[in-house]
Amino acid sequence: MRTLWPVLERELRVAARRPQTWRMRLATSGTAMFFLVAVTMFFERSGMKGTPGQAGAAVFATIGMLAGIWALFIGCQQTADSLGRERREGTLGLLFLTDLKGRDVVMGKLFASGLDTVFHLVGMAPVLAVPLLLGGVSLGQLGLLMLALANGLFLSLTAGLMASLLARDARQASGLAMSWLLGLLFLPWGLFAFLTNHGEDPMSAGEAAWVLMFSPSLPFLAASSGLPNDLPREAMVGAVGLQALLGWMLLGLASRWVRVVWQEGGGPGWRTRLDVWKSWLRYGGAARRLAWRRHWLEQGAWDWLSLREVWKPWLPWVLVAGWLMVLGVTIAQLKLESALGISSGVLSVVFHGLFALWIAGEAAMTLTEQHSGGAMELLLTTGLTQSEMLEGQGRVLWRVLGWPLAVLMGVDVVVCAMLVLGNWQWSEVAVGWWLHLTVLVLAPLQWHALRWAATHAALKGRALNVSVGIAMNAVILLPALLSYGVFGSMAILLGLGSRISLSASLWLAMGVPLVLQAGWCLVWGWRQSQRTRVSFRSQALKRRKETDS
Repeated sequence: MRTLWPVLERELRVAARRPQTWRMRLATSGTAMFFLVAVTMFFERSGMKGTPGQAGAAVFATIGMLAGIWALFIGCQQTADSLGRERREGTLGLLFLTDLKGRDVVMGKLFASGLDTVFHLVGMAPVLAVPLLLGGVSLGQLGLLMLALANGLFLSLTAGLMASLLARDARQASGLAMSWLLGLLFLPWGLFAFLTNHGEDPMSAGEAAWVLMFSPSLPFLAASSGLPNDLPREAMVGAVGLQALLGWMLLGLASRWVRVVWQEGGGPGWRTRLDVWKSWLRYGGAARRLAWRRHWLEQGAWDWLSLREVWKPWLPWVLVAGWLMVLGVTIAQLKLESALGISSGVLSVVFHGLFALWIAGEAAMTLTEQHSGGAMELLLTTGLTQSEMLEGQGRVLWRVLGWPLAVLMGVDVVVCAMLVLGNWQWSEVAVGWWLHLTVLVLAPLQWHALRWAATHAALKGRALNVSVGIAMNAVILLPALLSYGVFGSMAILLGLGSRISLSASLWLAMGVPLVLQAGWCLVWGWRQSQRTRVSFRSQALKRRKETDS
């Protein structure tokens, strides 16, 4: 391990010189402080401040949940392209001409990519300790939450590392790691609900608790006292140990596999057969590739550059089928009123968020591939014009994601109509109706803004994950956080003080943020589209001058 420390020291020095490192630490700490103040003020204004420990427990659970989501899903994004980039650039094999071993390479990537996220979580630690002073939270709960955060982050980082070995493309590696983590997060709870509710003699929670040990959410629930009363604490301890074991197993497999994964071809081993099978699945056989190339080149050069994989147009339909299946299971498990209310609304927000990620990734992917491969300069000196590139990008986005997103929005329209026309108790379905309406209004506007934001970031030479992150932060995350945070807090304070009516309070908390986000998507999308066209023209002019000279 002596060779690891110089690599780690260099990576830390590079990270310390990046302004983004310090900005993200400030942002995570500031977000935690915002929720600390908001939840505390809510309990003070609502007259609950006399309840022992209630405010402290609520603050602890809220910030712990946000930190857990951050640890589980940001960690895999940090490492998902760490080894894949080395494979694409052909430098992974060169590392083994030195004294580095497989574990040195993997551990170096793990520490270099993960320590930044660790420091973000450390910035939240003082805020998590404040509920100890408010009451309602014990020192053991705080320790358990920190252990759950460290465990979840380690599992997420190792999942990203393993995905970066299985997939060369950064977006595919991120999707693979996130799919695996989502499966670990939700499938055990689905199986737990089935075992405890199915049949004439269902299992008790204690008997079915063993299936929850695979879910990373169990330690977080135990830390915030959110476990059912009959669920044994031994299940929580087993969950921490099992998830740590899964992380170490993934790390060991990555350390063993990294020495050979960069090699292509070779003898008829199982790795060669696996690579051949994956290539056939992605591109088809020789005849299929020839017909596919001829078909898309007739549509346009950019269409062929973006749609070389034969399975790409079908993948969004898998997501739509998953949404319909989850909605069907929810309706089957719950009453129709509950399923079509807030449950379906939350699920719709989640799946529309996945589509938003897909839109940003698809918009930036071809551009980042051409930049990283050095082909963008060649494209800009050919007869392929700026308008043809942008028109081709728009066609590809619609062909891949247009109809699946339209079907998803059609389901939202049907659910909204059923909630309005059905004989429901409005208080039970109002939140679900508003969530479906929100995604219906914002989906086409976010499509426009995400496309241009991701395209502009990719034209600047950003990596794929960075371009997607810039687009998602600018179009969705930051506007939603600011609008709902500011106007939601105002609505709570004014409503609890009886200064405005309940309907006015709801409009201020939900209607005004929706209008602001819609306006922001229009303005930001238009601005980024203009900047993208200017950037295209300037780059093309620069390349042509260089060619002429």
